[in-house]
Amino acid sequence: MKKIIKKHWLFTIFISVFFLALAFKITTSPTPFYDWDESLYIQTGMEMYSNNYFLFPVWQGEIWMDKPPLIPLTYATVAKLFFFISPEISTRLFTLAISTVALTFLYMLYQKLLKDNFLTILTLLITVTTPIFLQRTQVVNLDLFLLLGWLGYLLFFKNKFASFFFLFIAVMSKSLIGFYPAFMMAGFYVFQFIRHKIKKEELKSALIQIAIQVSILSLWFVAMFALYGSEFFTTHIVESHLRRVTSSIEFHFGERLYYINLAREQLGIFFWLSLVGLVAAIHKYFNREKELFKSFYLLPWFLFLNLTKTKIFWYFFAAVPQFGFLAILPLTYLKKGKKLYHLALILITTILIYQSFIKQKVFATVYSKQEPYLELSLYAKERCRSLYVLQDAQTRSSFAELEDLGLLISTTKWWGSHPSMVYYFGRTIYFLYSEIELENENKNIAIGDCLAINNEDKALITDDSFTPLKTFGSDILFSKQ
Repeated sequence: MKKIIKKHWLFTIFISVFFLALAFKITTSPTPFYDWDESLYIQTGMEMYSNNYFLFPVWQGEIWMDKPPLIPLTYATVAKLFFFISPEISTRLFTLAISTVALTFLYMLYQKLLKDNFLTILTLLITVTTPIFLQRTQVVNLDLFLLLGWLGYLLFFKNKFASFFFLFIAVMSKSLIGFYPAFMMAGFYVFQFIRHKIKKEELKSALIQIAIQVSILSLWFVAMFALYGSEFFTTHIVESHLRRVTSSIEFHFGERLYYINLAREQLGIFFWLSLVGLVAAIHKYFNREKELFKSFYLLPWFLFLNLTKTKIFWYFFAAVPQFGFLAILPLTYLKKGKKLYHLALILITTILIYQSFIKQKVFATVYSKQEPYLELSLYAKERCRSLYVLQDAQTRSSFAELEDLGLLISTTKWWGSHPSMVYYFGRTIYFLYSEIELENENKNIAIGDCLAINNEDKALITDDSFTPLKTFGSDILFSKQ
């Protein structure tokens, strides 16, 4: 261990500073769970325990078939195990710990390619200071686990049990997308065989290993289909996967070049340097298949994103390290000329410091704060048996338009505008998306229940039994007396 630390002392310093700095930020400045990911995964995980049901996440008593159960269950377990610590702290520290493992895997991968400690650290610095990547290392999310699974599968493929473990993490984190490394590896071995770089026996052994691993994990999908039939197929396969590729469902619209523009905005000058690195990687590793494969391991994911119609910014997270590596790769050509090489290092480091710490102040960014709707939820928790929330007029109009266009899925109306309200209220919230729904639910709103409504819609309250309790921002909380 001492030899490893001594050899990789720069990485040891980097990962220690990274973890301690963010751990200090998380513990000393806790913020509420934000919409959407954090509150959604924490709440569904907690409900899995309360309902004693572990095949899928559960939302307000309903089975949520969109996602596998691993990540919500894991975060809920962390919150329960560390019950003496605020969940907003314990779950985020857990995320941070997992991110240090993922960064260690990235270091292992790119160190073998760059063969230079400082260049590899620069690659990691570009990666972690990219706003979207830095955010995902500090908040509850499943994208981090997906990347961890992908990287672990690549690095430990020779170990059948370790590679299966990481493939399990990837698949049980994000379903079918988790199989990405298995198909990448299969394609790579076939390519090597065609190029006469490996023998038939090695190809057969690798493909059998991959087939067995994929088959075992596919049993979960078979079992869920056997249990839930067409409901599982429609919700989990068609809506959660196929429709995201073929249409811009819900509010996830974006131009054709959405992800390219997002990469440019997130990475700044390093995006353009990565284009140079793309050419450099092809030139440098053209006749070295293993290095070329590892150099472009995450690139097909980014290319695939550009083919999808549904645009969601956090999907870009797993592709960030690819750009960081390619941005630094051209510097390897300058190593023979020491003066030019050191000048380039100083220039890149200066740009990185300016772009990340002076211009964007990435480490000072806060991702959530105490909003009026959260204050409403906490206030109602002590005073209301159930809570009904009428979405504001603009939201109602937008949902109606999407419904007319056929861009909603089965669970779209489960969440309201702020799913974090459910977690902080702690009981059932009924989200209403039209005035007709409000009229229909009127007979179900019993004494002791509450209704939250936008100030502009207060004229819709014609029943004298509703008494205003308090105003939170633009929303008024009424109680049925």
